[in-house]
Amino acid sequence: MLVTGKQEKQILAQAREERWAIGAFNAFDLLTAEAIFQAAECLKVPAMIQTWDYHDPAAPDTSMFGAFEAKVFMRLLLERAAMSPVPVMLHLDHTPTYEGCLRGIQAGAASVMIDGSQKPIDENIAITKKVVEAAHPCGVLVEGEIGHVSGHGGSDGMVYTEVMDAKRYCESTGIDLCAVSIGTVHGIYASEPVLNYDRIAELREEISIPLVMHGSSGLSEEQFKKAIAAGIVKINFYTYTQVVGGKAAAEAAASSKTPMLGSIAKTGASAARDYIMEHMKIFGTRPVMR
Repeated sequence: MLVTGKQEKQILAQAREERWAIGAFNAFDLLTAEAIFQAAECLKVPAMIQTWDYHDPAAPDTSMFGAFEAKVFMRLLLERAAMSPVPVMLHLDHTPTYEGCLRGIQAGAASVMIDGSQKPIDENIAITKKVVEAAHPCGVLVEGEIGHVSGHGGSDGMVYTEVMDAKRYCESTGIDLCAVSIGTVHGIYASEPVLNYDRIAELREEISIPLVMHGSSGLSEEQFKKAIAAGIVKINFYTYTQVVGGKAAAEAAASSKTPMLGSIAKTGASAARDYIMEHMKIFGTRPVMR
């Protein structure tokens, strides 16, 4: 079932109360999206599929699709989610502009993320509040970020989230989810990440809305479970799913005398699905809304 913003809020509130987490898996292609759908359906648990502002007229060099392709992809995700027997939330991830968030709202996302984390806090508050004012009347939730999680282009290093800054940010903007920086980075880890579980617990104590952990791929089972116990509710996950699926596809291609696109892609997607299922179990994700 395709989850609305109101229903997503209920699911996240339940996860926060019961100390388990929703896996928020990025899908930039239909194979990855189907792997996420199948993983959730096999386990009969909810999932969040994250997209991106694929067609950003202000950033043509980084656009992944043209405007038409972006619309087609989103419509396919919406239709597939509506046909799923489990709750599926569609979320617009890491969008630095107000206009990008509007595109996500118009496309049918249940929630959107405005990322002003590299701006001074007053500017971050201002743009986030503007998105909230547009999204909430449409029934769409808003995720914001305070304390920048590094790893994206233009990042200038880790900045841990200060508790009082986060409290001010949440109270000033009216956001529904808060992404915080607690020791993770986007992409492949070059060294062992050191998570600040005490900071997570402090943030949960001061902030009543769900906390989000970005840059989560590659963490150990113990790290995930400790972060969730401390207060993380939504876990963003992408890079290592692609690595696992890509390696499986590469091995299938190398071992076949006549590699066929369909079978190679299916092998990679199946490996990605199994990896996603493994992490849904680690996150303790439970069935909801039966």
